[in-house]
Amino acid sequence: MTGISVEVAERGSWTVLSVHGPINSYTYNELQEKTMRHAGRVDMAVDLSGVSSMTSAGIGVLLAAIEDAETAGKRFVVVAPSEVARLAIESTGFSDRFPTAPSLKELPA
Repeated sequence: MTGISVEVAERGSWTVLSVHGPINSYTYNELQEKTMRHAGRVDMAVDLSGVSSMTSAGIGVLLAAIEDAETAGKRFVVVAPSEVARLAIESTGFSDRFPTAPSLKELPA
């Protein structure tokens, strides 16, 4: 089983989580732990360009982070989702709940 890596970095006023690998019921814990550490406390961008697969476990983590951000008046953006991540998000019927940016260079100021 291949795991994921979740790297955390600061980019201006944003905390950026860069995710690489599959997000599923075996690997989502690392994403959940790092996302929940920051959700609702800072403006957060989650770069999904390196995601190789994504199940409902990952969707649930991201939706919880979006809700925390909205409650706290913070911003949350999904950045450059890979094709499989984009399709997973679209398949939920909640794609309008996922604000997106095409790249880290295009994060809102």
